[in-house]
Amino acid sequence: MTEQNRKSFLQNTSKDTLDCIETVATDAARELKTHPRSGPSVFASVNTFTSTQQVSNLSAISAGERQALYALLEQPIIAQVQYQDENDQPGVIYITRGQPRPVPGFKITSSRTPLGRLASLEPGDEETFSFGDGTHDLLVDATVRVNPKQVDGEWDAKDAEFASQEFGNITVLSLRDLLGDAIDFDDTDLDAAWLDGEEDENIVEGLRRAIISHMGLRDQPILDKHQDEIFRLPINSQCFLSGPPGTGKTTTLIRRLGQKTDFAALEESPDERVLVDRVDEETARPHASNWIMFSPTELLRQYVKEAFAREGQAASDDHIRTWDEFRREIARDHLNLLKTSAGGGPFIERPHSDHLLGETINCANWYDDFEQYFTNAVVADLTDSVGDLRGSEDPDLVEIAQDLEALVEPLHKSINGSAVLKFRGAQEMVGELVAARRDGVNRIFTRTQNKLVHEDRTFPARLQEEIARIERELAQQDSDEEDFDLALEEEEETEAPSGPTVSRALAVRRYRAAIQAHALAKARKRSVPKSSRNGMLLAWLGTERLPTDEDLANLGTLVLEQRTLQRFASIERLILRAIPRQYRAFRRARCDEGKWYAKLPNKTSDLHWQEIDLLTLASLRLAGRLLDGYRRAPGLDLPDTGLLGAVRDLYRAQILVDEATDFSPVQLASMYELSHPSMRSFFLCGDVNQRLTTWGLKSAEALSWIDPGIETRQITVSYRQSEKLVELAKSIAHLDGASDVDTILPDRLDIAGVAPVWETGLDDINRIADWLFERISEIDTMVREATTIAVLVNTEDHVQPIAEALNSRLEEISLAAVACREGRDVGNDRDVRVFDIQHIKGLEFEGVFFVGLDETIEMLPELHKKYLYVGATRAATYLGVTFAGEVPDEVNSLEDHFGKTWS
Repeated sequence: MTEQNRKSFLQNTSKDTLDCIETVATDAARELKTHPRSGPSVFASVNTFTSTQQVSNLSAISAGERQALYALLEQPIIAQVQYQDENDQPGVIYITRGQPRPVPGFKITSSRTPLGRLASLEPGDEETFSFGDGTHDLLVDATVRVNPKQVDGEWDAKDAEFASQEFGNITVLSLRDLLGDAIDFDDTDLDAAWLDGEEDENIVEGLRRAIISHMGLRDQPILDKHQDEIFRLPINSQCFLSGPPGTGKTTTLIRRLGQKTDFAALEESPDERVLVDRVDEETARPHASNWIMFSPTELLRQYVKEAFAREGQAASDDHIRTWDEFRREIARDHLNLLKTSAGGGPFIERPHSDHLLGETINCANWYDDFEQYFTNAVVADLTDSVGDLRGSEDPDLVEIAQDLEALVEPLHKSINGSAVLKFRGAQEMVGELVAARRDGVNRIFTRTQNKLVHEDRTFPARLQEEIARIERELAQQDSDEEDFDLALEEEEETEAPSGPTVSRALAVRRYRAAIQAHALAKARKRSVPKSSRNGMLLAWLGTERLPTDEDLANLGTLVLEQRTLQRFASIERLILRAIPRQYRAFRRARCDEGKWYAKLPNKTSDLHWQEIDLLTLASLRLAGRLLDGYRRAPGLDLPDTGLLGAVRDLYRAQILVDEATDFSPVQLASMYELSHPSMRSFFLCGDVNQRLTTWGLKSAEALSWIDPGIETRQITVSYRQSEKLVELAKSIAHLDGASDVDTILPDRLDIAGVAPVWETGLDDINRIADWLFERISEIDTMVREATTIAVLVNTEDHVQPIAEALNSRLEEISLAAVACREGRDVGNDRDVRVFDIQHIKGLEFEGVFFVGLDETIEMLPELHKKYLYVGATRAATYLGVTFAGEVPDEVNSLEDHFGKTWS
């Protein structure tokens, strides 16, 4: 190897790369100017090295293609790869971030296509690719990774990373300057410059680690080859991507979604395209927007949206959700679990959890216990109903009871769609029996209502007024009493007045409901609770406005038989609507046993969010099993209405979860149930060592409870932290009992970094602010360019005071400190941001200060090691820790990692 050869390699590669950048950008700009309106596509899938002759000049382009063109204009290419094929023939291919256009003179493809994997390989790697006339073995000779920018009208690439089998790793600070130097010097001058690194500061031996100058998720246009393997898993995969902080888990997640929503990339996989088309047809949603990603915090959600934008992926608030808001939305508007102003479900979300025992943190066992209780209770109810029919004097009821008994028997094993759908065979006869009893009920009510109106023409109006008064009284009392019929019969609808008045139709339904409750109570030798809605209306009616005793007796029999039969006429609806009622019974039973519950809540309608999670999963799983029966049964259309229709409307082609270890197994299971059953595309990422919730996922193995098919993949190359901070993070993880993770550091020149620092005795704001100012000044002196710094405090109450005290000192060096209340992103990237630590999961900064670690230990005895781990791993190079007192015993073993100052 000679210096002249290396010089030629760098110069020729730089010239070719800049020429490609200029050509791609110019072509994109011309296309945007020429075709401003939407129309047919001019893009081509370039698995093969597509030539311009294969693409027609069409008159217009679509909105999505315009977005792709703007992306090419912003970042024309991200890499050049030099390779040799199986015949030792050399070639060069350029890689774009998104979908490219063919341009004359250059072979070009997207990073999302199979050939795009070349950019992730290292020199010396050889793999087989399919394109053109068959398969080809390609050996990577050299790569250059670039981030093109236009400066003063000319394209350049700063900090371009060259990697070559022959010449090793090299960083060129500016490709444009390198080519300019070639013009200004003769060969002798150039050879001398190569031999003396100080004379040519534009060329750096090795690869440099970039300073973090922007708060947010790190941009990684090219995945490493391990990330790339995961990125390219089939769309119907279920995968948990695990790894230490800074390994690019979220980036891989985002890049994967970009690929799996790119139709040009999907064309390379016919099997995936068939799945996509099937799900699109059923959900009636365009594939590009048929996904949801869950994020644990609002701040991280915003930065994830920014990262999606870099991928050219439209990501609205409907696509990137926090579970808390999404759970409340579907429990209220889709699953009929939470009350609304129009009635809705039977429950109200409350913040208090004092009725729950700590063992509910083991939510998978809690859920399993409820599901088994639910199955047993529903089957027992159906069995009792069959017994009631068998004991009837009506031979038709006895006959149908025999058929229904055989249908109920398989449900003892599990309530599944195939078993439930078999009840359809008896529904015609059941329907006829229900209709006969409904006619008998209507005749009794018609006689009674006609008699009341005949005696008092004002009765309907007075009834409306009384029902409105009862509603107002119940609203003021916030009554939690269940109506007699609703407590026993899960198929009754609940409805609230839409305003201060009650409609005539609603008044009639309420009147009939009260009379039926009274008739049922007499038949069962019980009474209707006086404080319930029905009880209050019955008290107003008195005995004189009720049906005759004979009619009441007949009504009780008819209603009882009708409702017993109706259970089998609409068994799917009955099963799904039984979830709230059976949960109340489960809660009472387990509370009596001292299991799961310390006591009953103040009102039976009260639910903590953990309980809503439980019922949400029960609803989604049960509905999913019933819908599976429809999919298996030939000739049956899937339901579009009711709870099954509502659950179908929730399905998405792809479900992704960021920072999955902050979610409970029950929450993750609910997210899994949202993935369309025909595809089950479920992709999540996280690190169990970064779990910041007591209920969060404690191990990758726990995911097998959701689905044994969820595969765990691990990535271990950490791109964020210096070597010294990685070693500290390992020691912190060991404090928490974590097993060793073989974190690999990339080959970077300045990877060693500096030791973290800590200080004791900083027990007031002024001392803390003084110490922070000194350390930040040291960083400012060493880095000498804009960088990102975060100060992490224990509570929201500390955010503003620390920010104000620090800001008054930073003014001396022309910096500012800003308070990021509730995790909101304020200020600019040069400002020092102050956060409550709970909000910074998933973010990274060049420097991080953890204030009051001893107070964290006192406040969070179970989670303080997790918080220290998360806080420490937000820092790339500089980490500082303060204590109000002395170093606590819990972290004293970390002392060898720390110094006092960086000066």
